[in-house]
Amino acid sequence: MDSRSTSGRLPYLWWLLPLAILVLGLILTALLAPGSQTPVNTLAQEVSRAHHDKLSRALISQARDVLTAALDLGLTSSTVDSFQDDVAPFLSAFPEVAGVELLTTVSHAQRAGAERRLSAQAGRSVSFSSWTGPRQSKAAEPADHYLVISQGRFQPDNPGVPGLGLVATSVPHWRQALQQAIEEGRPTVTTLTGLEHNGSLSRALWVFVPLSGPGQFSDDSAFLVLVILPDPWLKHQLSELHDERWQVEIHDISQHARRPLATLPAAQPLASDIAPVRSVISLANREWMVSTYPSAGWLDDFRHQARLPVWLTGLSITLLATGLCGWVCYRLIASERQLQLRSLRNHRLKQQLDNTGVEKNILHHSLQQSDRRTQDMIELSPGIFAELDEQRRIGYLSPQTAILLGIPTTELTDTHLDTLFSADSHQELAILFDAARQGQSVERLDTELITRDGQPLPVTLRVKAIRDPLSGWSGFRISLTPR
Repeated sequence: MDSRSTSGRLPYLWWLLPLAILVLGLILTALLAPGSQTPVNTLAQEVSRAHHDKLSRALISQARDVLTAALDLGLTSSTVDSFQDDVAPFLSAFPEVAGVELLTTVSHAQRAGAERRLSAQAGRSVSFSSWTGPRQSKAAEPADHYLVISQGRFQPDNPGVPGLGLVATSVPHWRQALQQAIEEGRPTVTTLTGLEHNGSLSRALWVFVPLSGPGQFSDDSAFLVLVILPDPWLKHQLSELHDERWQVEIHDISQHARRPLATLPAAQPLASDIAPVRSVISLANREWMVSTYPSAGWLDDFRHQARLPVWLTGLSITLLATGLCGWVCYRLIASERQLQLRSLRNHRLKQQLDNTGVEKNILHHSLQQSDRRTQDMIELSPGIFAELDEQRRIGYLSPQTAILLGIPTTELTDTHLDTLFSADSHQELAILFDAARQGQSVERLDTELITRDGQPLPVTLRVKAIRDPLSGWSGFRISLTPR
């Protein structure tokens, strides 16, 4: 830009350019402000994922602890008193379990006596019955064996009571889980089942823990049954980890139901514009999907905290740029006065630069001649010149090596210098190189090289250590002159 064009545009720049910068800054700030929500959403998703992973690990760990403790009870056909004494500490340690029942196998010959014991235990008339529907049952048909609920205990604050006398195999929702538990010899879980019999709970999960080895139903088949109410269970499991900024839901994948199995609600309504975090966990033989939904209020706070700095920064930069632009336009007038003087100075500097370029070319030519002279002297020398690294590996050898030793230089590159000497002289070489490094002077040694055909070649070895001012010692330069 020359002085005339600057002078011609100065009035327009003074009035229009600061105003244009102000308008442009406001427009860019308004356009960039919504973009600040993208990292906020990403951060919120990462925080949700971290919280979700913590909850999932806790659910898996605590569910595993419950099953392990149930297996450690070691119950088989305990009496009523010992069953109550054994189960009470378990229910106290795991308040998330609503109750524990015991399924035992009773033969048809033992049915009458078992019914009398169950009636005495319950304080009312109890007979073996088959489940036919909610609040409905009928007397169990005669069979060789009956797998019945023979004992049970629930939490003190739980309204449920054991469904004594119920034939477990009569409940359709239980059959597959029972069969799988006895065949595989590991705990299984039913789907969410609505079951009411003799006061037992509705809409609960029953976890069957086999007390015998894998196989088929037999006379000694027995199960420890953990009765779990999904919502209280989830609340107890996550009582110390749940954050009310998220809602936690668990769905039973096998049921494909829209209604969640259990829910821990958030303190505020859920956000509708961010996806929940989901993962699958396993409990016994079932897979459940755990979902965490962030609340809208928490996200709004996040977004407001990100939006406000963007606007403040945009307005600050816009005002600063507008002020600077006005100051620059003002300074443009003064700088125009100095433009001609600087042009003259630039012309002188250009001449100096041209002179410096000529000097550089002369120095470059001299350096090339010096390098060529060095190469010619190396080629004309009767001895061998070499460069070594700090470990005395060969980096460069002059061509005389092939003449004096009968070994091409390519074969010796990156090999250790000591291989060219006899083993008896290796210690002297080490001393020589150490002296060259410590004394920072040229050291000399009369020794013998070994040619390709194994003949000794008397030479005078001179060594000079190379010192890099930045990194320290970097290698050696040597000459080998035949004697």
